[in-house]
Amino acid sequence: MAVTKKIVYSGDKFREYLNRHKITYQEASLQLGIDKNTIGKAVRGGNLNLNVLLTICNFYGLDISEFFKSETLSDKNSGGYPASVSLSDLSKTVPFVAEEVAGYIVKNGVTPEIEELILSKDKEISLLKEMNNLYKERLDLYQKKLFSI
Repeated sequence: MAVTKKIVYSGDKFREYLNRHKITYQEASLQLGIDKNTIGKAVRGGNLNLNVLLTICNFYGLDISEFFKSETLSDKNSGGYPASVSLSDLSKTVPFVAEEVAGYIVKNGVTPEIEELILSKDKEISLLKEMNNLYKERLDLYQKKLFSI
């Protein structure tokens, strides 16, 4: 039985983040524009599309490296979703990986598109609050008229 070290995807840190900030899967789904089942896969350590992972990281300001961990795996027990390279193979691709990581770090944070989306949602929320206040005022007026009759 061969034992190797593999990099595996783990949703532990994302699950901890959501729990710590009291964000439900449904809320995360709405915030990210991602299906609730995909959020569940992200938390359980399921196989995710890289774009989904980057969307999660950029929106919540998480480091992509927190979604991966090194595990010792045997041929019989290969839990998780191992990457296609072992840690020993990874050293052969370090320059490529370093470039990609550097590119990710530069992109980490809120993108202009997400910032614009946040601003538009803030405006929508503000308008909804105004509408809510107007409806409350109308209800007060109707109640006053009703009780004055």
